[in-house]
Amino acid sequence: MARTAAERGSIGGRTTFQRHGSVHMEATLRAGFWVTVLRYYGGDVQAYMDALRARQSKGEHDPRLGCGVQRPKQTHDPLTVRGGRRAV
Repeated sequence: MARTAAERGSIGGRTTFQRHGSVHMEATLRAGFWVTVLRYYGGDVQAYMDALRARQSKGEHDPRLGCGVQRPKQTHDPLTVRGGRRAV
C-alpha cells in the first residue's frame, strides 16, 4: 500500500531525529521558523504567530505554506488542577 506524503514525512522526521538527535532537530526547526517569518511575513514574528494561531484554531489550509495546520482536540483542560480549580 502506498504511503501518503504525511506518512512519508513523519517517517523521515523520525529517522532524522534518530540519526542526528534533538539538538540538530531544534536547529533545523528554528531555521525553518525564521525562513517562514522572513519570506512570508516580512520579518514580523508577531504577525506570523497570530496567523498560525488563527489557522490552528480553525484547522485551515495555508496556501502560502502549502499545508493545513491542525490542532489536536484536547480531552481535558491542561490548566485544570486537582479539585477542579484552574491554575493561576
